[in-house]
Amino acid sequence: EPVFDRPRILEAPEIAPPPPALGGISIEPVEEAATERRPGFEVPLQSAPMAQRLAAVAIDALIVLSALSLFSYVFFRITIVVLPLQRSAAGTMVTLAGMFWVAYQYLLLVHTGTTPGLKLAKLQLSRFEGNPVPRKTRRWRVLASVLSGLSLGLGYAWCFLDEDQLCWHDRITRTYMAPIK
Repeated sequence: EPVFDRPRILEAPEIAPPPPALGGISIEPVEEAATERRPGFEVPLQSAPMAQRLAAVAIDALIVLSALSLFSYVFFRITIVVLPLQRSAAGTMVTLAGMFWVAYQYLLLVHTGTTPGLKLAKLQLSRFEGNPVPRKTRRWRVLASVLSGLSLGLGYAWCFLDEDQLCWHDRITRTYMAPIK
């Protein structure tokens, strides 16, 4: 008759089973490497006050609406077109105004880096890191601002919720409007 003085389970070798094949996912927390400190994130961005930015938009909007009015006047003087219904005329004018705004922003902001409204409001486009904004980034900013507007203006309204008062296109391109110093 065998004598059991201790359980057999303690005689098993202590070999850890291989980790499950989960593509690098593990249950234990992984120590994250210390990230490098970047100035644009630890220090709050010094974006321009909302009133100053709205003044720049108002000046630019006045220029675009003046151009649209001149375009409409010349168009209706040259062509013999019966005025369409008021509802379709309003839709056409809103679409044209949007196209003029995008063209204005694209041509001036991408190719010169500023607009008359930004100059008069003493604003400049800056990157989060403080470097000059290259043309490619300015192009993406204008295209991202179209996205901010086409989402029923939610991209622009986001600035009222954002801690740095930045819109979607600011966050997407990592640029913002700063006062000229």
